[in-house]
Amino acid sequence: MKIARLEILKVPPSWVWLKIHTDEGVTGLGEPYLEDHPESVIAEVRRLEPLLIGRDPRRIEALWKAMYEGGNGYRGGPVTMSAISGIDIALWDIAGKAAGLPIHRLLGGACRDRVRMYRATGGERPHCVAPGRPYRAGRDPNARPDEPEGWAECARVLVEEWGFRCLKVHFAPGEGLEVTARVDRFAERFAAVRAGAGPGVDVAVDIHNPHPRIARQLIEALAPHRPLFVEEPMPVERVEVLRQIAEGTSVPLAAGERWMGKWAFFDAVREGALAVLQPDIAHAGGITECRKIAAIGEAAYAKVAPHCPLSPIALAASLQLDACLPNFLVQEHNEVNDWREGGRTAIGKGYLREPFVLDEEAAPGCRRGRGSASSLTTTDCGRSWPTRGARSGASADRPDRRRSRRWAAVGAGRYTPAFACSRARASSPSSSSCHGPARPRPRRRARR
Repeated sequence: MKIARLEILKVPPSWVWLKIHTDEGVTGLGEPYLEDHPESVIAEVRRLEPLLIGRDPRRIEALWKAMYEGGNGYRGGPVTMSAISGIDIALWDIAGKAAGLPIHRLLGGACRDRVRMYRATGGERPHCVAPGRPYRAGRDPNARPDEPEGWAECARVLVEEWGFRCLKVHFAPGEGLEVTARVDRFAERFAAVRAGAGPGVDVAVDIHNPHPRIARQLIEALAPHRPLFVEEPMPVERVEVLRQIAEGTSVPLAAGERWMGKWAFFDAVREGALAVLQPDIAHAGGITECRKIAAIGEAAYAKVAPHCPLSPIALAASLQLDACLPNFLVQEHNEVNDWREGGRTAIGKGYLREPFVLDEEAAPGCRRGRGSASSLTTTDCGRSWPTRGARSGASADRPDRRRSRRWAAVGAGRYTPAFACSRARASSPSSSSCHGPARPRPRRRARR
């Protein structure tokens, strides 16, 4: 099998997908994308293309090395690493299809039957965005984002109606010192989310790279409310500042969404500065590199909570990696991909023929058996983009119904990539209603 050509797919609202074609008709999908720099990454994919044409797509490690070292002495950087990441995901997709196995089976097999997920929350009631629409479409103009009561209500809806069992709060204090007067206000909002989510629901918080002194104040104020982790408590340019902050707190610290490759993660965990690593599979080097990052973290007792604010393709690839990581903690996803229909929450409607669906345990399990022929469809308010692909090699394990814990997790349906971890049934959305009654208990599907 040889790589024949690379095809770029521009997917609304702003994503870039890659389809790698082989001479045997097997194709793979990936996501070579960098926020606000799509054309730069596309150009980098085209620069790397000659290194791939005519090569065996299943020799992923060798191709990764060739791409990384193919810059005439210049290595890494966000544009190059995002291009490599998208290509790497597509190569693993091909490998899974060629072997007739899901990717996690190629990586050593599943460590879990369910993949825990979290959803972002704030002061606005959660809403749905039709596929292809701008991210902020559908926001409630009457929302009260500054009121703690609004934060509590949002958390309650996501847990009781949407089915999530782990949430993350976002604060943006900026890089100045003037925000010190608002630190208690941030803590009050976090406490409100805690109260609204109720017992048994973990809540993390992202404080978005504040001044290190403000970070210390925020962590001190948040600590009594026991956040699952505090994300990015330092300027992104200064990895060593993490150690200084970590020495003054027992709260788990998380970082890594803008680190490219394994080396920055090694520097951070070597000093014991991080409890949670957050590589982005679409930026840090794809499945190949993120697996190595997870292994580095495991040796330092750090957990992995992959960053993933992009399309369902990046999410599907992340879930395959999550399934086989012994030190996995929780998976992020982009809430713009969420949809409510018939009292159930689906992720990827309009992009996946059968979206990820939260079941009565907020986690469809995995099944054994090969996937079926299918296609992946993207839409732009009714406009179809040509992404029909080859036969899927998706398969996975049978769900373990003995677990009583309700995981915020998803499985995949039958669609083109070999990333699937399940074949959960999804209803076809036909209305614009996003908020529905509590989820009905679905029928248990017969064992095949």
